[in-house]
Amino acid sequence: AMSISHTTCFFISHYTNVHRRKVRRHRRKIITTKEASLLIITRNMARFVFIVTSLLLSTPATAFAPSHLQHAQAKSTSLRMTAGESGARDPVKVGVIGCGRIGIVHLGAINKAPGVVPVIVSNPTVSKAEDAAKKYGVAKFTSDAMEVITDPEVDAVWICSPSQFHADQIKACAANGKHVFCEKPIATDLAETVEAINACNEAGVKLMIGLQRRFDPNFLRVRRAIEEKEVGDTIIVKTCSRDPAPPPYEYVKGGGGIFNDMAVHDLDMTRFLVGDDPIEILAVGSCHIDKSIEDLPGSEAFDTASCIVRYPNGVNAMVDVCRQSSYGYDQRAEVLGTKGMIATDNVYPNTAKIYKNDYTGNADMPFDFFLSRYFEAY
Repeated sequence: AMSISHTTCFFISHYTNVHRRKVRRHRRKIITTKEASLLIITRNMARFVFIVTSLLLSTPATAFAPSHLQHAQAKSTSLRMTAGESGARDPVKVGVIGCGRIGIVHLGAINKAPGVVPVIVSNPTVSKAEDAAKKYGVAKFTSDAMEVITDPEVDAVWICSPSQFHADQIKACAANGKHVFCEKPIATDLAETVEAINACNEAGVKLMIGLQRRFDPNFLRVRRAIEEKEVGDTIIVKTCSRDPAPPPYEYVKGGGGIFNDMAVHDLDMTRFLVGDDPIEILAVGSCHIDKSIEDLPGSEAFDTASCIVRYPNGVNAMVDVCRQSSYGYDQRAEVLGTKGMIATDNVYPNTAKIYKNDYTGNADMPFDFFLSRYFEAY
């Protein structure tokens, strides 16, 4: 029973209607305290992949990581594995669909993680798949994603393809009994989202979505402050995401719009920090940066957006996103509580500062994009 205050709130489908009506019965199952302990001890590039593969081996199927999970709990020690210990069981054999920017990030992380072996990669431009296979020592490559999904060696599939292909590939994985790690979003519309989730639930396979900010040490510290009541009871949560430059028209077209493609991370982070599901959302969008996208449908025509999210107990969250920031990649969060406030700053390549008569501040710009900013999380 939720109120939609604006017609541009397409993304609500993914954060309330789908989650509350379709998969609530699974919401407590994605990560146990056992897997949570891994987040405390793994602080390197392989952290994200190691956790994902642990999930694929040991947790029930679901599509959304619960907001009240996982990361700050460290009481359980039964899964405190080291790289050496992970050899006690067979490695997870992984196929990767998509050898573009994000696919290469995940391949690099997979290669550094214990107990995970990439066995096949695909890309429509087969030369990219071949180059990736050579670089990361993968035995097989192909131009056909279905060859990855149907490969008998593959236990789990990493879906790193463009957004409009996610739902069909998730359903194909489910039909072939493959566990799934998929980059956000699940799909570009509500109906396909529901179908993909249900397909995994019915097939009994695991589905995890790549929301890497939950694994970032800065956001994790804010989460811990909330859980341990360091700033008292939460009153307001704020997040912002501002990219250094807008993506090309071809990327925006068919991507589902700014809420699915960009604000999804901030909306998920507010839910992660608050520890509950939203009950009401107001969202507005506009175009200020790239006027060429104004002819696209729905929220694909927006390069700037703001959201106000109301949670139970009167907690409000505010999100602002923009596809261009003149001062660099801006990724911050702030939580106001009854006893104080905690906030994250942007991450810089170094701590050097310059002091001059016309400028005082950081010597260099923040990390320029998500690949460097969230390197450790991946």
